[in-house]
Amino acid sequence: MITDKNSSLFLTWDTTEILQSQAKHLVELGEAEHEEQGWTMACEDQFLLDDEWENLLYCLTEKLNEINPEGYWHGEVENFGWRKTSGYKDFEADTARSFLAAILPQTDCTFHIYIDESHPFKEIKIQNFHHDSPMGNEWYTIVVSDAIDIAA
Repeated sequence: MITDKNSSLFLTWDTTEILQSQAKHLVELGEAEHEEQGWTMACEDQFLLDDEWENLLYCLTEKLNEINPEGYWHGEVENFGWRKTSGYKDFEADTARSFLAAILPQTDCTFHIYIDESHPFKEIKIQNFHHDSPMGNEWYTIVVSDAIDIAA
């Protein structure tokens, strides 16, 4: 539902897609006879999702530091959870791990990160899916902020 034509998909976190992709890859390599076997093997790979998560965090941290080395952010959310609430938060984050932890709910999430490079503050939008928002109607908009008093 990105309506801004300037935003482009930067990263996606989708564990099902990661496992399906790995299952197909295992079949192509001949390590699995069919995708069902490949799926089982991918699910049993205790390092696969951890490695993919660390790769996502690395790429996002690099981009966040490029956009905003000071690490002060202003985030807004629309349609949060099953009650579809809205809100905002000013926060400090210098890594992708702290950035995502500051805004996303503490549950299993699938999300798409879009970045509008033409926006004066390189606007970041995140479409988030989880058990209380299975259709992905939960949207975060994050922009660079001035220095803030986090303790306030």
